[in-house]
Amino acid sequence: MSHLRKSPISIQNDPWEAYLDIDKHGHLTLSNVEFTTTNLCNMRCSHCAVGYTLQTKDPNTLPMKLILQRLDEIPTLRTISITGGEPMFSKKSIREVVKPLIKYAYQRGIYVQMNSNLTLPLDRYLDIAEYIDVMHISHNWGTRDTFANIGFGAMQKQPPLKAKMQLYEQMITNANHLSEQGMFVSAETMLNKSTQPHLEKIHHEVVYDMKCSRHEIHPMYPADFASQLEVLSLREIKSTIDSLLDRRDPNTWMLFGTLPIFPCIGDEYDQQLLSKLQSAPNVTLRNDPDGRSRLNVNVFTGDVIVTDFGDETGTISNIQSDKLTDVFNQWLNSSLSQSINCHCPKFKCLGPNLLVKNMYYPDKNFKVQEQLMHEKYHQVLM
Repeated sequence: MSHLRKSPISIQNDPWEAYLDIDKHGHLTLSNVEFTTTNLCNMRCSHCAVGYTLQTKDPNTLPMKLILQRLDEIPTLRTISITGGEPMFSKKSIREVVKPLIKYAYQRGIYVQMNSNLTLPLDRYLDIAEYIDVMHISHNWGTRDTFANIGFGAMQKQPPLKAKMQLYEQMITNANHLSEQGMFVSAETMLNKSTQPHLEKIHHEVVYDMKCSRHEIHPMYPADFASQLEVLSLREIKSTIDSLLDRRDPNTWMLFGTLPIFPCIGDEYDQQLLSKLQSAPNVTLRNDPDGRSRLNVNVFTGDVIVTDFGDETGTISNIQSDKLTDVFNQWLNSSLSQSINCHCPKFKCLGPNLLVKNMYYPDKNFKVQEQLMHEKYHQVLM
């Protein structure tokens, strides 16, 4: 079976943009499945969404035949994301889970993102390089001490400082080498009290030392797993983004995701900042796929969650009993999804996700805002 050719990732082609579903299908659809492929990791980051669930040994996985069958049943599938734990930590997991998934995607012409800390031996990454469209790394390290403390913040028995520093160097050199080899490496930085003072330094490292193709900026939202990291206020987030736009490298793609800034709020500073973001060269604003076009599947249990909303929704189904398309439609029709599922064609905006709304706009009814925007711009409701 020959593989289907894909257009390369670029500022004009971000397959994880949820609005592509509106453009192509006229409505939200299941276009992205995220797989938790391991519970193992060599780090224990304080900001990690699954840090508290990590284990020392992986259980047996469900048959890959079932997992691939569930993917076959999704006609609108555009992307898959491989996450963990650290997907490249266990050679057994790479052999039995990761490789079958990424080879399946390669043959079907589906884009693949791998979420890795990039601290493992380079040859592991080179071995799968041809199958990976985006190598995604979290880079929240304002200083090396931050890496040593926050990167292992949830670990009971700490490795020696020298060992931690070796991993830091390995991450930088791996990113640099893979980028030089032509891999699309995207570094994500979360805006919080820890990263804010060091954003310029982090950006410089991402662009010049690691040679990443893209720097992603996402505000950090409050969650149990990151309770010791302080979130920024709405005002601080906006001013931080404003100044970052002035100090960044304009030749590197900068992607802003899950921003708590919306045209329908009517705030004057918001409008100025949105305008600045939209007119800046090599800058994109991504509608978040979480809750709109993505589900997460655990390869061990088959449990399905709505990505990043697990705290609110819990497990909503299991692939051993249900098709993922049915699960997704069930989620879209739920009252929780309906409450945030708004769409403004004028600005190609799909509104806030649940975390954004709960944090910054708990009293705002975005369905009402949607109606007002449709009336203002004489748009036809979908």
